[in-house]
Amino acid sequence: MIDAARAELVTAKDPYFRGIEADADLPDGMSVRPVESSWPKGARIFLFDGGNGWMIYSFIRHAEDPQIIVEEVFWQ
Repeated sequence: MIDAARAELVTAKDPYFRGIEADADLPDGMSVRPVESSWPKGARIFLFDGGNGWMIYSFIRHAEDPQIIVEEVFWQ
């Protein structure tokens, strides 16, 4: 399940999932939202397995090789 969530995150066109219904293309049971609404380019929480697991990540832009840094993973 964690690998499936990671694969969705890595292949996303926009890892920030900006806009209304931006995460609508994710499979059922997965969604993304900002950790802090006051910091629009800050960390995101990626919920999976119907909310039983999450990954908190941030996106660091680089010119040629963007990086997604996973800060925390939890799944029960």
